[in-house]
Amino acid sequence: MKSASEHDKIQDYGDWLSGEWEAMSNEALTPREEEEERLLTVLEQVGRRMRKESALLGDRRGDVVGIRQEFWDDVRVNFSDSTEVGETWSSIMQQKELLLERERSHRIATEVVDRLTKQFDSPYFARIDFREKGIGDPTEAIYIGRASLVGEDGETFYVYDWRAPVSSLFYDHEPGSATYRVPDGWIEGELTLKRQFVIRGGQMKFMFDTSETVGDEILQAVLSEGSDTAMKSIVATIQKEQNVIIRDEKHKMLVVQGAAGSGKTSAALQRIAYLLYRFRETLGPNQIILFSPNPVFKGYISRVLPDLGEANMRQMTFRELIEARLGRRFEVEDLFAQTEALSEEGGQNAGETRERAVRYKGSEHFFATVENYLKKLENSGVRFRPLRFRGISIVTEEEIAEKFYAIQASDGFGTRSANVRRWLLEKLNDWVESQLDAKWVEEAAELVEIEDIQRAYVDVRRKGGFHDEVFDDEEQMTIRLRRRVAEDCIAPLVKAVRSYRFIDAPEVYRDLFENRGVFMACAPDGKLPPNIEWMLQRIDDSFGRKMIDHEDATPLMYISEALEGFRKVEDEIQHVFVDEAQDYSPFQAAYLRRRYLRARFTVLGDFNQAIYLQSQDSGGFGGWTRLMAPETTSVLKLTTSYRSTEQIVAYTKKILSQEDAASITPFHRSGEVPRLTVCSDGGSLGESVVAGISELSARGYGTIGIIAKTARESGDAAAVLKELLPDEIPVSLVTGGAAQLPKGVSVLPSYLAKGIEFDAVLVWDASASQYGQEKDRKLLYTVCTRALHVLRVFAIGEPSPWLPTGGAIDG
Repeated sequence: MKSASEHDKIQDYGDWLSGEWEAMSNEALTPREEEEERLLTVLEQVGRRMRKESALLGDRRGDVVGIRQEFWDDVRVNFSDSTEVGETWSSIMQQKELLLERERSHRIATEVVDRLTKQFDSPYFARIDFREKGIGDPTEAIYIGRASLVGEDGETFYVYDWRAPVSSLFYDHEPGSATYRVPDGWIEGELTLKRQFVIRGGQMKFMFDTSETVGDEILQAVLSEGSDTAMKSIVATIQKEQNVIIRDEKHKMLVVQGAAGSGKTSAALQRIAYLLYRFRETLGPNQIILFSPNPVFKGYISRVLPDLGEANMRQMTFRELIEARLGRRFEVEDLFAQTEALSEEGGQNAGETRERAVRYKGSEHFFATVENYLKKLENSGVRFRPLRFRGISIVTEEEIAEKFYAIQASDGFGTRSANVRRWLLEKLNDWVESQLDAKWVEEAAELVEIEDIQRAYVDVRRKGGFHDEVFDDEEQMTIRLRRRVAEDCIAPLVKAVRSYRFIDAPEVYRDLFENRGVFMACAPDGKLPPNIEWMLQRIDDSFGRKMIDHEDATPLMYISEALEGFRKVEDEIQHVFVDEAQDYSPFQAAYLRRRYLRARFTVLGDFNQAIYLQSQDSGGFGGWTRLMAPETTSVLKLTTSYRSTEQIVAYTKKILSQEDAASITPFHRSGEVPRLTVCSDGGSLGESVVAGISELSARGYGTIGIIAKTARESGDAAAVLKELLPDEIPVSLVTGGAAQLPKGVSVLPSYLAKGIEFDAVLVWDASASQYGQEKDRKLLYTVCTRALHVLRVFAIGEPSPWLPTGGAIDG
């Protein structure tokens, strides 16, 4: 919100604009001067709207404050009898509705003022001149910005929203013949001019005529800016290939393979903004879900959609989905912990055996096996937990199974489980009634607190008691007390039934591995995995300790949800976005497709950054391209890397194999050559990194990332840096639970750096001992591509064999 004094400044500026416009209108103008004159006109419109909306906002704020202060003065309070209580309640609800309506109006007015404030700073970034075919009218000049601006007459468009159909001409075409799509078809015509602007603080800084989508001058200026702790919305620099992603309405599965820094995530967020604009009558933010790679990334992108004038979509990590389903009963290993464990066990027999299990349980073969297993379970094999209380059997496992399988299989697991759930709740209610005269209930009722007695009294009063038959009323109170005692005692059982915990999904999952005949019958090729004995033993050990390995979490979650019936709320999701999709196993990809069966998918990633074992055998995208019919699937590629300087891109390409690096093209933005520093020991490493941080901080770089391989190493590095650096250079250790990237120096493990960028990156110990194996190659590439402007690599002893031999080397 702007302060009152700031709004006065805007009004004064509006008066100045009027004078400037009159002075300029009396002279012959150059194109630049014409554009500046037009900018003054637009800013005058924005200023006029700002003053009007600010006044309205003040009124709305006053209304809200007044209603809150006088809320109880306007409510008639009387509890003398039931009629008066009803009138009191009605009065309170009327005041509540009035307050909610005023608060909604205040929120809308605030959003309008915020949008106008941004427009006053930079109302538009492009102009296109378009002559529609078959129309005798002259060429129309169309100005494009982050939000539309319509005159007070409701007809004059000063600025078009970047998501409007006509705005696609700017992103998709060079001057000449051009078309754009509208809901009813295509509009043909001629594009006669493309012009770009950089407007800041209401002042025109630059103006370029261009034949490309976005002129290099504009893009250079934007990319040269410093990084921030949150991603920016850069609709002015959308490239043609990104615009195809943003506006795709045809395909149900959109797979985007993009080089590091190619704008995949930006395009995804702008696609969300476009969809919310295009389908605003039928699509809301709560019907879109984005899966982010980690909590840090969630915070990093949280500002983009609000900057584009839209509310944020639902956002979660796959880890949070697992925790929501399994975390109440088990301690579930996350992907990062699995990666650390596999790294520590590397080269050992146990580690290699588990690696094979991780690869298999993430495969399409295992998903098909589980699918077939679920079909078999339609007729038999589902395991249930009996309901017991103090050793007393209320409902046995056999009774539940009989009830479950008495319901016809064609109704589906969801209907069967829901019917059993209702039946079990009735059985528990009947059991409570049967225990009212039991000795344990009588004894417990004698020990109840005074509050329970008062609640029982109120219950009897509500039912019309305590009038004539006093003896009967006291008996009813006793019964009510006993019933409450019994209900409280079995409340955990009721809660368990309501959450479907009578289905023993872990045992169902375990049975698949124990019964080899069933496994072979369900496997697509009729074969067992070679280490199935080890898998069963591992499941027994971990489940016995109430723990679940990460590779077991998704299959168990799938079986559990399938048996319960997928929640109805998931049917409401219309679009699913998956960032860093190359990190998902084929099993996880297929599971998400099954979970959000009615949704369209947009998945984005870079197979050169596939750093996790579970996805390294998936051919790049974990089977995403095979989840839907070919005619409804589109695979697009973004090959130009815009994030890093040309020197950094050239350096990081050499980390990859020649084949993997072939399609990566750097954007022509020059910078310093990456530097490798070889250190003799850990002490020398710390001193060298500290010297680098001090130098880069003095040069004004706002975000500096110190990236170590593991969480343990990043913790050690943070401790060293905090000890050696002066207090004026803050050092923050970023962990898996962090929700926001801090300013200054951030120390983090490699796997948390996915999708994030820093002005400068200093790689902590890129030695052969750390990054010496083939599986480390893409991880090292991922780490180094986080740098926008400066990349420094440090190694103790022999550097990683994947690092380029050229470039600057310090010893």
